Amino acid sequence: MSDNAGSKKNKKLSKDVLNIIRTTMRNNIDLTQIADNKANVLLSLSALMMTFLIPFLIPYLTEVKHYLLWIPLLILVISCLITIYLTTLVLKPGKFYINLENLEKGRRVSPFFFGNFYKMSPEEYRDYIDTEIEEGRSVRTHVTADFYYVGARLGRKMELMRLAFNIFMIGFFTAIILSAVLFIIRPPMI
Repeated sequence: MSDNAGSKKNKKLSKDVLNIIRTTMRNNIDLTQIADNKANVLLSLSALMMTFLIPFLIPYLTEVKHYLLWIPLLILVISCLITIYLTTLVLKPGKFYINLENLEKGRRVSPFFFGNFYKMSPEEYRDYIDTEIEEGRSVRTHVTADFYYVGARLGRKMELMRLAFNIFMIGFFTAIILSAVLFIIRPPMI
């Protein structure tokens, strides 16, 4: 029985499993980068719209009041502000220091995630990772936990991006359609 336990301890990950791990991590990193890029584009677009639209309309305040265009402008500004807030949440770094308390209590945390060791000295980290790598099951547990946290963070980013895009599109198109309707139903200025 001890030989069986020893062989399990010495069992290494197959090349197929290592390739799956690498591919999955690369995909997660790529998808996170895509979400961040989309958030940057949407954030910039919303900020530019507000920055240029409002000063551009100041000379036309009489027309804005007459045609009630302040209503669609308000809708557009509110949707842009909400979009800016949501995209900022997407770009905001996550809480990477949560496991430091577990580490201080002597619990095992992943030695592969920077948030768990960035406050360690090089010697402490070397000792910690050597201990963790010696146990094959522990490495699998850490990699699994890292995948979960990266995936959960990525899922939250994508959820926020979808909400930000929906709010931006609804606000933008509502403002355009409402502006057109107001131009049509309001009598022309004399």
